[in-house]
Amino acid sequence: MSDEQKSLRASGKRASLRESMSGAFRKARMSFVRSRGKRGATVQDLRGTKGADFEGEGMIHRGVEAGCCGGLFFGGSDPMKERYILVKGTGCFVFASETALSPLYAIKLDHMAAELKDKNHHEGRTLVLLRAGGTLGDVQYEISFSTPDTATAFQKAVTEQASLAATDETRKRLGHDHLISKRASVRYAESIAKSKEKEQPDKPVTRDEVLKNMEEAGGAAGVAAM
Repeated sequence: MSDEQKSLRASGKRASLRESMSGAFRKARMSFVRSRGKRGATVQDLRGTKGADFEGEGMIHRGVEAGCCGGLFFGGSDPMKERYILVKGTGCFVFASETALSPLYAIKLDHMAAELKDKNHHEGRTLVLLRAGGTLGDVQYEISFSTPDTATAFQKAVTEQASLAATDETRKRLGHDHLISKRASVRYAESIAKSKEKEQPDKPVTRDEVLKNMEEAGGAAGVAAM
């Protein structure tokens, strides 16, 4: 067999594999849609053939930055719970466990920044803050990991994917959509993230919002008394 024939044969195998994987993702997507998001998006489905950008267990809580005090986290009514977390493309998927049929919800990483809090620990765990709009943005989630290495890996994955999302956004704005190329597994994961981000827990009311509402209520009461 000549080198040209070997090259053509290898190209054919790669094309066949891509077609097979695309079919598998279409099938998983159909299952996800038919079940209204209850199945069809397992950890294995989202890994694809290239794996995830990050996987690991972490305790996640939606809320404002509060740090910790006496081993307790503050900032909202949503308690910290151990979850299985997977990052693929611009989606951060939160599962009840690694064997769950579908994620509980997803967090879109566009415009997100991950801040590693080296000095903040919860019972020996390392904390990462997810901020919206950059390093000075509001904290959307607090996530603690059992080891600093896992926390660092998560922080790096979020930073990388947010950067890639920003690059793609710039290309679209400049009319260079043709330069954006994503694997089928990434496209599939991002479509699931778009559906599941609607199921995120509600963000708790911040202290500033409470004070502002109290001031407005006090002012309204004062006007009514006149």
